[in-house]
Amino acid sequence: MRLIKSLSFAKSLSFAGLGLIALSLSSAAQPQAPRGPPCIDRTQLIAQLHNSFGEMVIGRGLANGGFVFEILAGRSGSWTLIATTPQGMSCFIAAGEAWEPVPKPDIFAGRE
Repeated sequence: MRLIKSLSFAKSLSFAGLGLIALSLSSAAQPQAPRGPPCIDRTQLIAQLHNSFGEMVIGRGLANGGFVFEILAGRSGSWTLIATTPQGMSCFIAAGEAWEPVPKPDIFAGRE
């Protein structure tokens, strides 16, 4: 549930706002251990995004190192980008609003 609160907060801010906050905090912040994005089991994250935002997986791709990147989107236009490790842990990468699907390009014809 803590992750969904984090996602809700992140979705409520624009990326520009997050950048300004990070910039203003970086000069005043004390050195801390690096912190990665919030990660949980993929099945749990997909269920939480669906239950909280109505989002479903609309696309995915395999990256170097075996990571799977997935885009989830909801009818409201909300979207989330996650990366899943080969061990099945999914990490929140980015989220936003105003997702607009585009027509399927011909290069994908026959691939389902």
